[in-house]
Amino acid sequence: MMTNRKPAYAGIPQEPRYEASCRRGFTLIELLVVIAIIAILAALLLPALAKAKSKAQQITCVSNSKQISLSFQLYSQDFNDLYAPNPDDGTTTPGYIWCSGNAGIGGADEFDPDLMRDPNRTLVAPYIAKNVGIFHCPADTRTGVYDGTGLYPNSSLRNARVPAARSVSMNQAVGTVDPTFSANGTGHGGVPNRPTNGPWLTGSHGGNTAANGPYATFGKTSSFRGAASPAKIFMQCDESIYSINDAGLATSANPTAMNFIDFPSTAHNGGCGFSFCDGHAEVHKWRGSAIVLFAVVNGQHAATTSADKLDWTWLANASSAPIR
Repeated sequence: MMTNRKPAYAGIPQEPRYEASCRRGFTLIELLVVIAIIAILAALLLPALAKAKSKAQQITCVSNSKQISLSFQLYSQDFNDLYAPNPDDGTTTPGYIWCSGNAGIGGADEFDPDLMRDPNRTLVAPYIAKNVGIFHCPADTRTGVYDGTGLYPNSSLRNARVPAARSVSMNQAVGTVDPTFSANGTGHGGVPNRPTNGPWLTGSHGGNTAANGPYATFGKTSSFRGAASPAKIFMQCDESIYSINDAGLATSANPTAMNFIDFPSTAHNGGCGFSFCDGHAEVHKWRGSAIVLFAVVNGQHAATTSADKLDWTWLANASSAPIR
C-alpha cells in the first residue's frame, strides 16, 4: 500500500538559494578606480585628438590657399597677364578690388559673405565658383550674426550666427591698382592695369612706388626677376584677427627698420598658411614671439630678439626684393 509521506527534510528551514547569474555591485573603491582609469585615458587621448584637429585644420587651410592662388592665375589668363586689383583700402566700389570689405573685428563686413559672392566687388569670385568658404581659415574662431546686405543676401541665414567672412589677405606687393589710386593712394578711376605701389614696403606708408621702388612690386605674372621669383613671393596668407581689416597684408622689406606692420596669423600651432605666386601653398611656423604677442596689442612693433628678426626677415623676403 502506498503511503503519503513527507520528505525527511520537511519542516526544516532551508538556506535561501541564489541564481548563478546574481552578482554583487561595485564597491566605492572599485568605482573610483574605474573613474581614475577613464581620467588617465582621457588625459592621454585629448592632446592627440587636439593635435589631429589642428592637423586637419592645416590641411584644409593649405587646400583653401591653393584654390585662392589658382583663382589669381586664372584671372591673369583672362586679363592680359595682370593680377587682380589689390588696393589697400577695402573698397566696395565695383571693379576695383580682388576681395572687398572690412572683415576686421567690429568691421562693417566682418560677417557679410555676400560681398565675396558678388563678382563685381570680389573680382576672383567667378574663378572660385563663388565658394566663399575658402576665404575663411578653419582656425579662425570668430562668429557673429549674419549681416549680409549685398546682391546675394541669404534669407535662410537671417539672425543666424555665422563664421567671420574672411580670414585671408593678399600681399600688398602683388596685384594691380587703377591710375587714380596709383597716383593718389585714394579714390578709384580708370582700368586697374598699374602695378600696386607696395605702400608699406619701406616701413613708412607711401614711401615705395612701383615706378621708383626701392622695392619691387608685381602687377603681372611675368613681373618676377632674380631673387624675387614666384616660388618665393607669397600671394596671400591668413591674417591675425587683431590686424585684419582690408584685403591687403602690409609688410616692410626695409632691414634698417625691422617693423611688423600687419600681422600674419599664428593660429596653426604658432604657424600661418601661405600661398605663393607659383601656385604652391604651405604652413610657415614662426620662431619668435612678436607676431604672436604684439598683434593683440594692435599696432606696429619692431623685431628685437634674434628669433623675431628671423621671422621678420623671412616675411620681408617673401614679400618683395630690392630693385637692382
